[in-house]
Amino acid sequence: MHNHGSCQCGAVTFDIEGDPLRMAQCHCEDCRKATGTGHLSQAFFNKSQVTIHGKTQTYENTADSGATRLRHFCPVCGGRLFSENSRNPDTIGVAVGVLDESSWFKPQAIVFSSQRPAWDVMDPDVPAKP
Repeated sequence: MHNHGSCQCGAVTFDIEGDPLRMAQCHCEDCRKATGTGHLSQAFFNKSQVTIHGKTQTYENTADSGATRLRHFCPVCGGRLFSENSRNPDTIGVAVGVLDESSWFKPQAIVFSSQRPAWDVMDPDVPAKP
């Protein structure tokens, strides 16, 4: 698979080669606040599969797991793009909404489902973890 994506203004673009390692939807408070929605959908790739063009700004915080999380966004339009986690240093999470073509995306797990707002509907066929 080859895929391309960008932030809203196009200052940051990226290319992905190959299939994702895993796909997930997260309802934790951090992901909801980072997206302004009920969840964040991400596809995770080896960093070597993703080529980023342009410079991102980052925000670092501590995840519920205790790991350090680094969130990347466009410094021009503020668009949420990528995430890194200290527990998986060779992996990068790509926010699926910024991909030009994402019809292939199907979460394999829904995490922090206990924090899901009632108005954010989950696919009942996807395994959910509290």
